[in-house]
Amino acid sequence: MFMQAYEDVMEDEQDALRSSEAQVIDRTIRLMQESDQKPSDRMLRTRAIHLTSQVWSYFLNDLASSENATPKELKASLISIGIYIMKHLNAMRSEESLGFGAVTEVSINIREGLK
Repeated sequence: MFMQAYEDVMEDEQDALRSSEAQVIDRTIRLMQESDQKPSDRMLRTRAIHLTSQVWSYFLNDLASSENATPKELKASLISIGIYIMKHLNAMRSEESLGFGAVTEVSINIREGLK
């Protein structure tokens, strides 16, 4: 009985974490979409790049932690995605012609996977 209660608490905690992560990703998606709709607003673009970079830096650090219980194959895939996103965002800092399209699409897919 104790083990079942413990497992229920742990599952609820994981659900809450996934929900929080989905909300943070939602915020980055909205900001990236708004930036793509207003390409002349450099401050908005900078904020979107910065926030999305911060979020993915957090995710990458968490995934790299030995305490992260994500299955290895999924963890490796998410790390690869995170590295791709970070490289794209870094390139966007110097190449104004690059948009958020690919990063937004990947983020939407990640968010949906968290639900």
